[in-house]
Amino acid sequence: MQKLGVAAAVALVALSATAHEAEARRGGGAVMVSEQLHFVAPTRVGNGSGGQMALCHLTKKHHFFGIGLWREMESYALSYEMCTGAQYVPLSSERMARLVAAGEVPADLPVEPRMQVAQLVSGFAGSAAIGATLGLFGLTSLLAAGRRRKRRKAMTGANSFAQRVLDVMCHAAKADGVVDPEEVKLIAFASEKLTGTAYSAAQIERLIGMAATKVTDAEFKAFGTGLDAHQRETLMRGALMVTVSDGTISQSEKGFLARLAASLQISGIEMQGMLRSL
Repeated sequence: MQKLGVAAAVALVALSATAHEAEARRGGGAVMVSEQLHFVAPTRVGNGSGGQMALCHLTKKHHFFGIGLWREMESYALSYEMCTGAQYVPLSSERMARLVAAGEVPADLPVEPRMQVAQLVSGFAGSAAIGATLGLFGLTSLLAAGRRRKRRKAMTGANSFAQRVLDVMCHAAKADGVVDPEEVKLIAFASEKLTGTAYSAAQIERLIGMAATKVTDAEFKAFGTGLDAHQRETLMRGALMVTVSDGTISQSEKGFLARLAASLQISGIEMQGMLRSL
């Protein structure tokens, strides 16, 4: 009889909390916060319409421009709609303890809610995605920088600017996937004029082989970083000389030249003038 009285009292207290119902809410602007319900277990607490309420975890998720960054636990809550609706009745630890004691909720549940793995993972999914993207970008940049240092190291006898010219010419030669003997001869001739050191055909072919097959935007930018207008024009002329040395300019070579010109801030009209002067 006493147990029935306690249970009835607990249920009454839970239902009387409906005056404090709230709706899952989301702030506005770039930084937003939303409250979300996660099903935990059924209960024996009546919902006032012949059914039972569900026990949920009430969490708060922080967003930045709609991307979930992290989630934090707020409390237990009772839901009228199996934790799928917006309305809920928050439960304090004391009230949860009374429900456990009365047998209204499963006895093996902790009084203090604990974040489940799925909730934790979903809460940090946005942060993880951003971190993975930045990490991938950083790794790609590191690998590209490493390849660039390796190529420059192989250009013995060349100063920093001459190395860039050789690097650009070798990439231009590789742009169409076919290394023509005329391209190798031209690069060997230009390299001797630039550095005073004669490179053999085998050395030039090795440098071309070390050039990137797919040049990233960061690598195009690195070609001209810190150079003045005259030096950028020299780079462009070197690439143009290589691509026209076999008499034709393929689509892939045109794409390479266009991206190089954009990264060096050279207009189409300027590039056409360079072509006519070759």
